[in-house]
Amino acid sequence: MREMCAAREGRWGRRRRLLLLCCVLVAAWEAAWGQLRYSVPEELPKGSFVGDVAKDLALELAALRARGTRILDKGITQYFTLHANSGHLVTAERIDREQLCRLLQKCVLRCELIVEGEMKVYAIEVEITDINDNTPSFPEGEVELRMNEMTAPGRVYSLKRAQDPDVGSNSLQGYSLSGDEHFSLSVQAGADGEKRPGLVLAKALDREEAAFHELLLKAIDGGEPARTGTARIRVAVLDANDNAPAFSQAVYSVRVPEDVPVGSTLLSVTATDPDDGTNGDVKYSFQEISEKATKIFSLE
Repeated sequence: MREMCAAREGRWGRRRRLLLLCCVLVAAWEAAWGQLRYSVPEELPKGSFVGDVAKDLALELAALRARGTRILDKGITQYFTLHANSGHLVTAERIDREQLCRLLQKCVLRCELIVEGEMKVYAIEVEITDINDNTPSFPEGEVELRMNEMTAPGRVYSLKRAQDPDVGSNSLQGYSLSGDEHFSLSVQAGADGEKRPGLVLAKALDREEAAFHELLLKAIDGGEPARTGTARIRVAVLDANDNAPAFSQAVYSVRVPEDVPVGSTLLSVTATDPDDGTNGDVKYSFQEISEKATKIFSLE
């Protein structure tokens, strides 16, 4: 009976010790997890300071050097390393935020500091903040539009928006237009919050006055200093048959002798039409002429 009780107490004691050890390990891991958070801008040179890990974790440098440490990155590439002599976490290579976290508002890299011989693992989070290292750019640097000169003012022509991979205030903030009083700029926010530019015809066109209009569209971000991307817009005005031919004189008068030879040129008239192409071709005919005159005179 005593032996059975002793065996039960022995098994119970081992279970208690095992349970206690598990609790201690879990507590140690939980205490270490998520302890350190740093923030650095992107594009820092290799070896740039991120944080004083030894100081923030109250670790003795001598102990770190004696036991040894390792930085384990969550991904394939190692972006950080630890200087054992200083206890500083530094960048292992240049970090491009747009390449790692494109379209994400917050970019966080995670790694772990492992202290050899102590079974301690410290989680480290490093937020990579954006710098204004990208210029807004349009899909096309030069755009050509064609507009009929009879187009009514107020019509809006959609333009392709610029792209800027930076985020926050460094991202694309607005547009501006310069070059001609015939046009103005309309900027509308889409359902996704993106600003979409549009070219507005503000004043009636006249091809005979100007066959082409040169404009400059700018996209501006909010960085300090701001970066600006440009696109040139060339508007070709298409002709409409909106002009009548006009003679060089309102009245032509000629006096000829009665014995002038048949086939002689009596008078030359000139009419011009400022319209383009076939709209500007001029043909001549008599609008009013008596039957008798048709037997005497003809046009060439």
